[in-house]
Amino acid sequence: RATAQDFELRDLDLTNWDCLTKLEGSAKTQDGKERNRQKNRSAADLSGRNIVSLDTAAFLKRVGEYDQNIQAKRRRDLVPGQKEQVEGFEKEIVSLTGWLVLAYQGVPESANCRSEQFLDWHLELLEEAADHPPQIGDPTPIICEITPRTQSLLYRANIRIQNLAAFVRLPDNSTKATGGKAHKIRATGYLMWDDEHNAAADVGTTIQWFSPNGYHHPWRSTAWEIHPVMQIEDLRNKVMALMLPALGDAAGQPATVRLRVQPSARKSWERQKFISSFSVS
Repeated sequence: RATAQDFELRDLDLTNWDCLTKLEGSAKTQDGKERNRQKNRSAADLSGRNIVSLDTAAFLKRVGEYDQNIQAKRRRDLVPGQKEQVEGFEKEIVSLTGWLVLAYQGVPESANCRSEQFLDWHLELLEEAADHPPQIGDPTPIICEITPRTQSLLYRANIRIQNLAAFVRLPDNSTKATGGKAHKIRATGYLMWDDEHNAAADVGTTIQWFSPNGYHHPWRSTAWEIHPVMQIEDLRNKVMALMLPALGDAAGQPATVRLRVQPSARKSWERQKFISSFSVS
């Protein structure tokens, strides 16, 4: 039986992948081809770019305004003026900050020519950390997707799902704990309108029901997502890496940090929201 530890990013060799040069994948419809071309964009050089950084609330506000401008649910319904608007929005590279509670590999899809070997990774980012997998009443996440074309880039940057997510979904749709807590991360990539998942069963503010096959619905807070993800930063480890050297003594010796948490703040400490006080020796 598969375990959570069996699922991780890999350094993929795409040399002989028959879908590598097919940016439209195996889509047959015009809107499917347009959608897949957006999903299959290569990683861009992020150096020197002025990238907008958003938390979940700011992201939803931004794309909510885009939805108001578009006034459509599906690409196939767009008139030329609306299509130009979507094309402009999808050229944006943005960063989204949130808590990575659940991650999972997707199913074979037309963007990847229905390959069972090369799959997208889905990252569900939430405004607040959670200590349990999705359940009825929970808020829905913003989706960020790692594609086969960007997975190796992240793997070589030492990004590991097991170190960042609290839970992974297995192929039988059960969820397993990774053994760690959800990390706050910053995911950077292209903005993308995944209009294929824009129905009431897909988009909503809270999870309302589970289907017999184990999927939760709605499962996302918007049809807009970051796809493909080109960079991931672990903000918790980044904060500690910046803080500890600064706490060293004048001789350059590493600091020993003792954390003291007030009883009234213990619950918040467990959720990693704040530390009431600390001392250095």
